[in-house]
Amino acid sequence: MSMLSLISIHTISITQFLTIIAAALGCGLLIGLERERSRQRENQHSFAGFRSFAICSLLGAICFLFDPILGIVGAIVVGGICIITIKNQKEDPGITTEIAFFFTYFIGAMCIYNITFAAALAVILTILLLSKHKMHQFAGKWITESEITDGIFLLALILIALPLMPNKPLWGQVLNPYVIVKLLSLILAVQALAHIAKRLMSKQKALILSSVASGFVSSTATIANLGMQVRAGHAQAKSNAGAALMSCVATLLQLLIIVAGTNPAWLKVLIVPCLSATLILIIAALFLMYKSQNNESVSADTGRMFSLKEAGIIAITLTLIQAGVYGLSVLLGDAGLLAGTLLASLFEVHGAMASVVMQGDPDQTILFYAVVLGLSVHALAKCVNSFLTGGLKFLLYFAPFQILHMAVLVLLMFVMIRL
Repeated sequence: MSMLSLISIHTISITQFLTIIAAALGCGLLIGLERERSRQRENQHSFAGFRSFAICSLLGAICFLFDPILGIVGAIVVGGICIITIKNQKEDPGITTEIAFFFTYFIGAMCIYNITFAAALAVILTILLLSKHKMHQFAGKWITESEITDGIFLLALILIALPLMPNKPLWGQVLNPYVIVKLLSLILAVQALAHIAKRLMSKQKALILSSVASGFVSSTATIANLGMQVRAGHAQAKSNAGAALMSCVATLLQLLIIVAGTNPAWLKVLIVPCLSATLILIIAALFLMYKSQNNESVSADTGRMFSLKEAGIIAITLTLIQAGVYGLSVLLGDAGLLAGTLLASLFEVHGAMASVVMQGDPDQTILFYAVVLGLSVHALAKCVNSFLTGGLKFLLYFAPFQILHMAVLVLLMFVMIRL
């Protein structure tokens, strides 16, 4: 039996009837108040205002209370009024008020079945109506054509391409098309969020946020980019070194995410060391960036939300790293696992760690040492990276804290494995 047949004027009490009418009246008055103020503020000659919206909402509730068929007839009448008004209007070509009026009729009807839901719809509609100028400014001035194109592409990738991908590894536990596209989507989304942060925040705060966000994609690439800015004279070594350390925070957090998603048994060994090392990195980064005069340390805004080329390279690289580590472990056993992990960690640690933790628990000595050596080699590789891209001064600010946090991490890992 449908909901429409369960509720009618013949089956409800006086209290329920008054509650429904009060809710419908309140929703209509709220929406109508906004339309009335908008009409007076902009000197418009709209056909509906404060009272009209209240009456429309009441009409929806009463019509559907008496009979669903009467409610449908009422909707046709209200829709006809809106259509005639739209055709006859000459000065105002917009149809927002007319659509809102028609919507208000159904919000009043919804009060019969779910007052909370109806009230929420009324509030959402009112917010949309209030946001007219801000939304127009956002669409016309703030957002660029290239950002719209990038946003549509990202949504298409997530909502269309990703669900169509086969979710089955092509070789062992690696080379899964769905995981690859999901990784690419994640990288693009992180880049887009970093871009938006640069648009909304001060440059210094945006540098911190974008460094963390970029670190989730590639901390190595982030450090290289920050170092090249220092070498080119576009940024100070001290503040960019702090930003580079913030990107390493993302490395540790992503390591915990990977472990939780692939083999939670590793969390017991890694969670305390990673969080302790993260705290060290944050304190050091904020110390280096505190009161920094470097306000130009973020790269120039090109108007694009992300770089598909860079994201594709990173996604393919991480995928090949996982495949390489898995292949070496299949061919050479434990020796291949260690060699593959060390080699992969020179570039990116996430893929290497994912491949290791997927193969067993931390009580397996070879796997534990593979993780320890991989993290250590990766930390040293980042130090070399900072020197090659940013020079000696950038290295001297970055390397001590980088080595310190990794030493604490490894030491605590040995403590946790023995507990």
